[in-house]
Amino acid sequence: MKPQNRVALPAVFSLVVLLIVLALSTRGAGSNPATSPGDAPALPPPSNGAISPQNQADALHFVIAADRELYCREYIAHQTEGGSSPNAAASTKSGESWPLPSEMLRRAAESIQNKGAEFSYALRSLHPSDPRNEPQTELEQRGLAFVASHPTQNYYGQEMLGGRPYFTAVYPDIPAVAACVDCHNRRSASIPHRYQVGEAMGGIVVRVPLEF
Repeated sequence: MKPQNRVALPAVFSLVVLLIVLALSTRGAGSNPATSPGDAPALPPPSNGAISPQNQADALHFVIAADRELYCREYIAHQTEGGSSPNAAASTKSGESWPLPSEMLRRAAESIQNKGAEFSYALRSLHPSDPRNEPQTELEQRGLAFVASHPTQNYYGQEMLGGRPYFTAVYPDIPAVAACVDCHNRRSASIPHRYQVGEAMGGIVVRVPLEF
């Protein structure tokens, strides 16, 4: 029997350390940042040589997006090799099947928060198959609308949440393979909007606190 590649959940959670290291040491390169008149302008780089909130958010997104793309490819390959069906893969019971890519991202994000991380990230969409992925703030709504019409650009802004200021970035979430689009459209048959290959299906929202 041909062995199947498997991705262990702990391996994904081990990226927490790498995320934090990159956030502190890597300078990310944002692509054509955009803000709306209602958002505060992006902060200038600190004069003391420390990493800026935008560069920190960009560095975090590089790791999150790479992990998401890898898991999506492994997940699709698992289904193609005769694994359990995409619907069955939504199960969260250990050992039964692989979680959907969106569920995997949610688990990793929640695990990082439970470990006390100051930053956060989430998958959001204007047409989600899971209601939990709907935009939660006005900035998320504006950012998702922007990346939907500008899939090669990012959206940056600032917002107050719980009395604390955050630098918030919305990055277009473009499927790694065409099979991801087909799977999403099948699972979201009740949603009128049908995604096409190359279209941003939503966005990855990264938040970095401006005060500690």
